[in-house]
Amino acid sequence: MNARALLALCALALLVSLGGCSAAGSLDMTAVNDTQLAEQASRDLPRVDDESGEDPGADYRAVVQGAVRNGSATQNGTSPMVDTEGLPFAVDGAYYDLSVEPVGNHSELLVDVKIDYNGTTDGPAVAYEDLSPADKALLDTLLQAEHEDQGEGYDFGAGARYTDAEANASVLLAGDYAAVRYRGERYPIAVDSRPVTVTTYRYTAEQVAPNAEAYAQSLRETYQFTLSGLSTEERKVVDEAIRGTYYAESTDDSAFQSVLQRFRSHDAVRSDEYSGSWVVRYDGDLYWAELHYGGFTQT
Repeated sequence: MNARALLALCALALLVSLGGCSAAGSLDMTAVNDTQLAEQASRDLPRVDDESGEDPGADYRAVVQGAVRNGSATQNGTSPMVDTEGLPFAVDGAYYDLSVEPVGNHSELLVDVKIDYNGTTDGPAVAYEDLSPADKALLDTLLQAEHEDQGEGYDFGAGARYTDAEANASVLLAGDYAAVRYRGERYPIAVDSRPVTVTTYRYTAEQVAPNAEAYAQSLRETYQFTLSGLSTEERKVVDEAIRGTYYAESTDDSAFQSVLQRFRSHDAVRSDEYSGSWVVRYDGDLYWAELHYGGFTQT
């Protein structure tokens, strides 16, 4: 994928388990050792897809690794690529927090292309082979996509930022083309462009821990608490969460709410108004606990 943020239209599917899709809250408790605790409380870098060989996370990975290995790394974009507010990154066996700051900006041209896979047009066409490298990279997203059984009109669109040099070399921008010829087929296209401000972001990395053992020790010292003195009903909630997942089907679940209050009275490794993660000791064992409580905080 182009390093300047190829912007293909896509849909995000949110997968939820059938058992808890309508639950007001849930609790999962996973027994962990030091290595597992460090893994739970950190972010891995995106990897190459083993089946397709595609690497959509290459730019993201390069920014994080560059900041860690070189002291800093830069990224050009309309917004920061890397969320620096999340859990630390696991890189080469150590753990790092990243920070980001804007250090400059410039203007580029955002080029948008729409394509109709089953349409026709008598307008002028351009051969794919005659396009500039930037044009080809942009159209590859559309021409190589699955596109069977599409409806009337333009089916998909994609966009990419062009530097001044790429804009000057662009065949799509230089000509008023109504179609592109690709592998014996003629596809109607529509091309649009507009200037955008691109910011240069500098990322710096700070080591949180040199290894999993040190990171786990820091997590225990900072966040661990002991869950004890539970009522019979509270213990049922926790024990079921250890065996699998405990679902609070409604906000009338007083046992879950009581357990929830116990957790939220202690610092979470990460939390928001809907969910959080805690380090907890229960009956002598250490657990990574994940709570979802959106139904309770919205009432």
